[in-house]
Amino acid sequence: MVRTHVRRSTLPGRRRRAVTLLTTALLLTGSAAVLPSTASAAEPPPLPVKTLSRSSWAVTDAADPLHVKVNAPGDAPVGASVDAKGPHVSRSYYTLDLTSLLGKHVVTAALTIPEKRAADCAHRAVELWSTAPVTGKSSWVKPPAELTRLATAGAPAAGCPADLTGLDLTAAVTKAVRAGEKTLTLGLRVPAAHELDPRYGRWFANDVSLKVSYNTPPSVPVNLRTEAPDAACATTAPGVFARASNSPVTGHYADVSDPDPEQDLLAHWEIWSVDDPSVRRDLDWPVTDGRAYAQFDNPTLPRDRTYAWRLRVTDGVDTSDWTPTCYLTSDSVQPEMPGVTSEVYLTDSPWDPRGGIGVPGQFTFTANGSADVARYEYRFTGQSGWTSVPAESLGGPATVTFTPADSGSFSVGVRSVDRASNYSYEEYRSFTVKDIRPYVWSSLYYPTGSTNPAGNVGVPGVFDFSPGLPDTVSYTYHLENAPEQTVAADADREAHVTLAPTHGGENVLYVRNTGADGTVSLYREYKFQVDTAPNIAWDGPIQVGSATPFRLTPRLAGTTSYTYRFSNFQSEPIGDPVTVPAAADGTGSFTWTPLDTRADAVQVYSTAADGTRSEERYLSFLVDGAAPYVTRTGGADAPGQPGTFRFRSSMKNIAEYVYWSSTDPAHKLTVPARPDGTAEVTWTPTEAGNVWFTAQARNTAGVLSDEGSTSFTVDDSPVVTSADFVREPAGPMRPGTFQLTSRMAGTVAFEFAVDGTTTDVPAGPDGKATTAYTPATAGYHTVYVRARAADGRTSGWGYYPFTITDRPLVSSADYPTGERSGGPGVAGTFTFAPSAPGMTGYVYQVHRNWPDSADEPERTVLAEADGTASAEWTPQTGGDYYLTVQGKRADGGLTETTYYSFSVAFPAVSGD
Repeated sequence: MVRTHVRRSTLPGRRRRAVTLLTTALLLTGSAAVLPSTASAAEPPPLPVKTLSRSSWAVTDAADPLHVKVNAPGDAPVGASVDAKGPHVSRSYYTLDLTSLLGKHVVTAALTIPEKRAADCAHRAVELWSTAPVTGKSSWVKPPAELTRLATAGAPAAGCPADLTGLDLTAAVTKAVRAGEKTLTLGLRVPAAHELDPRYGRWFANDVSLKVSYNTPPSVPVNLRTEAPDAACATTAPGVFARASNSPVTGHYADVSDPDPEQDLLAHWEIWSVDDPSVRRDLDWPVTDGRAYAQFDNPTLPRDRTYAWRLRVTDGVDTSDWTPTCYLTSDSVQPEMPGVTSEVYLTDSPWDPRGGIGVPGQFTFTANGSADVARYEYRFTGQSGWTSVPAESLGGPATVTFTPADSGSFSVGVRSVDRASNYSYEEYRSFTVKDIRPYVWSSLYYPTGSTNPAGNVGVPGVFDFSPGLPDTVSYTYHLENAPEQTVAADADREAHVTLAPTHGGENVLYVRNTGADGTVSLYREYKFQVDTAPNIAWDGPIQVGSATPFRLTPRLAGTTSYTYRFSNFQSEPIGDPVTVPAAADGTGSFTWTPLDTRADAVQVYSTAADGTRSEERYLSFLVDGAAPYVTRTGGADAPGQPGTFRFRSSMKNIAEYVYWSSTDPAHKLTVPARPDGTAEVTWTPTEAGNVWFTAQARNTAGVLSDEGSTSFTVDDSPVVTSADFVREPAGPMRPGTFQLTSRMAGTVAFEFAVDGTTTDVPAGPDGKATTAYTPATAGYHTVYVRARAADGRTSGWGYYPFTITDRPLVSSADYPTGERSGGPGVAGTFTFAPSAPGMTGYVYQVHRNWPDSADEPERTVLAEADGTASAEWTPQTGGDYYLTVQGKRADGGLTETTYYSFSVAFPAVSGD
């Protein structure tokens, strides 16, 4: 597995703990330069800085040679001076607390001592010493021992007084910290050559400022672990066994800390082969969120050998010590598929029923020769995940117990897992579990799903037990929570017991059988329903607006009341539950008048005097909405054309009908009902379109029926007719006319479109017009027409389809079609007339199709000036014939073919 780490950007002025992305190539090669302990990144990390003040100060004075003044008010004098009390020669001492620097790497230390005044600005010579600590016994005559002169200062180049600044104390502070000294004492004095010269006297502040930059080395990484398997560092070989399935060596990680915040840390890892240290890899990898990680995915690191690894961490300034050496062994060998055995359930045939429900069986898993198998994972039918069980010893077996909760087909899947977490292929074994529970039946109390109305609370019923075990000797049973009882099996290994239910609803009878060898099955749960719900009955259909009586009869002893409610098909209640008292004989009744058709079920339960409540009876029904039948008896086909509509409903006591059209649904009208419950209205449409005409009946109580409707189309397109161009059959290619009749008021013209050309045809005052048309081509044609009013209104398009043909017209008085005429040798004349203009002749051919087939030669006859022509033909034999004729145009083109059938009579046969 290759891990990719993304560097988060470093904010200006602040170093983030997130790390720089090393390239995937580095991860894959596993090689990088080893950082020395003082190595730094290209951009040096900013170092923490502390500024220390003196923890105390002291002064000794030759004028008071036996005492020391500690933390006295005022400035710190050095050298000779004279005041009202006389001459003085002084030295001042500053003590610094270094405890906050212990364990740190001091990088720089710079001291500043402010100067307050000078006796003579032209003369200055001072020395700064590290000294022994100031004690209560220190004095002029017994000063703290001067250890190392740290700095000197002469007359300043400019300014007076002039502070002592940038005094480099790095070496002194480093020495003290490394030695574990908690304090550093600094002595300030005038050199001995000038100490008694008053011109060199100076006064400094009684406090100093020591600015220290430092670094805290990273801690040695802890919690070293191998990633797969997740295991702690093993400090002895062979160490952790790691799967090397896709890479030779697995990943490692460790927890890293650095007391200095906001520093980037880099972990340097080493790994080498124990038996050949020359096989090694070094890897530098950034630390992310306190976690160092490395993965040596290098193909040249051989598999299946033991490796040692360790790491240390640098912050760019200091490097931690090495961690302890850890060991792992790379293992790429997959275990063999395990073996599975079970004396109880596994046989050579997976279909051989064994064991039984509730019968535990041990399953033993074996390593099949894989000596490093540490555990097995298994799962039985019905288990979604794998369960792990350890091997009894490395490479040894493991045994688990499985107790089936059901009968039928099962399987067990097993796989071996070695100590490196390498998985074997999975072994699956199938087996069949017997159902050894007894079988239960009752002819009075059927299993849940059906109910025998003869059964009830307190009504005894016989329950038959038959064996699940082949050698059943007894049955143990109990009904619900009743005491357990045992009955011996008869010679047929069966038993029969009589039991009476004590409550309604679902009851459960628990039965188990015992075999001759003492085997006891689990309980068979025989569930059955005891129906205590009341019976419900009513007569006839339930109709909206009409009262329907419901009759109730009890099945619960001592019934004193009934509670009923209605619901819709989604079981949502309609109205509140209603309770009615029972009569002395336990029966009850109620009357319901539905106001709409939402309800489709009634639920009723009964209650006894002691508060016992029966089961609930649920019966569905359909409320007849009595929707009117709406019929249109004529008219209303076009705007302005009145139509008659008739309403008829099965609702009782109809007072009136409410009706409306979809063109104005908000405008609802009423019409009184006739004595027979029907009504009739006239309605005139004002616009074209699809119309729904709807009505509801309302009875004398004000209840409305469901809606009944009829739909139709109001068409304002013109009516198109033609005597010259009929729809069927095809007509000749001759001029003719179309008659146009408008169904839109105010029509002044028609738009007449045919053959891709649209023309305007003026309409007469009666909304009618006639227009001429001459077809130019044969074939299928459609005329489209719409009316237009003076205000620009247009109707819908009306259309008129028709077909034009140019086939010649053929006739013969001698051999008319449909008759047997003439005879052999009897000449006949056939006349050809054009269906289209421009015919110059006709091509014709005679064909005989009975009693045998024969075709005569094709012939051509020229047309007369009027386009007609005739041809004479004399048959040679009797039979059935047909003539094909095509008109011929001047350009040589031919028309469609006309088929003319006729029959020639056979000659009469004379007798002897």
